[in-house]
Amino acid sequence: MSTLRDVAKLANVSAATVSRVLSEDHTFKISDETRQTIMDAVATLNYTYKSKKKGSIPFRVAVILALTSEKYGDPFFNTILSTIEEECSKHNINLIAIKNYTELNAPNGFQELLDLQPDGVFLMENLPKSILDALVREINHIVGIDFDSYHFNNVGFDKLEATNQAMDYLFRKGFRDIAYIGGSTPNEEFEGTHRMIGYRESLRRHQIPMNPRIVFDCGWDIDTCAHMTESLMASEHRPEAIFAGSDTLAAVILSVLYEKGYKVPEDISVLGFNDIPGSAHTIPTLTTINVPTKTIGQLAVKRMRELVIEGDTLITNTLVTTHVVERNSIRKDK
Repeated sequence: MSTLRDVAKLANVSAATVSRVLSEDHTFKISDETRQTIMDAVATLNYTYKSKKKGSIPFRVAVILALTSEKYGDPFFNTILSTIEEECSKHNINLIAIKNYTELNAPNGFQELLDLQPDGVFLMENLPKSILDALVREINHIVGIDFDSYHFNNVGFDKLEATNQAMDYLFRKGFRDIAYIGGSTPNEEFEGTHRMIGYRESLRRHQIPMNPRIVFDCGWDIDTCAHMTESLMASEHRPEAIFAGSDTLAAVILSVLYEKGYKVPEDISVLGFNDIPGSAHTIPTLTTINVPTKTIGQLAVKRMRELVIEGDTLITNTLVTTHVVERNSIRKDK
């Protein structure tokens, strides 16, 4: 099934532009040629959308996606973003901008966002305090995605609980020597991330000393992750299992292990985090923690509609449940 982003890619325009054209936003200035290009793409892809409903109240939102443009390619963020785009199109919400921190921090970047006069903003990752404070001050409605704040609404999951699920699963399988490879954002310390806190506390609860030699901060960079995996496996501290902070990192780890001649899960086990679509197709298929990203995107748009249309003034924190998806990357008879 084609998505709004497929239409945008074929028409060589932004998803926000497609959304505003299909939502019949008459305040949006666009050439007739570009409008026709979009409609041709809609026809080519057989993309269906709901036209503006009589009596509905259109409004305008923006998405602040992540700190770096590279994260546009992360499947975890992409699934949430795609769902937000689809839900906005479905409910006659004009998605007018998708920005990252680099763009906001450029000269006049933040003011350019404000000049678009969004009614609300979806905030998908942490920002420096100065920009975050300005955002809270200037934007009436903010819905954070997997965000920690008492100042605005949030939809996400309990990261500590999800990490505990991962570690408890490995403990039940009999593992004790468990490595962790993950990262942090530029505005947080690696040791203070939820996954590291959960990893450290899970070991403590099971009276297992943490071995800092098998804990790695790759900054979510896949090349760094690959180098760290090579170093880990070449050291004298080779673990029984590796807990990866994301499925993207887990896929890199599996690739390195294969290249170095290690068999998974016979020689070493690997556990991922997120359950992105490709995790069911790695070799071996990846055991991971499922985070229902589509549900998060849907609930985020639902909450934004409640804030803007219904005038709800409550600040809520909605957490979806996570669970282990057992596949073939964990040794079953440990």
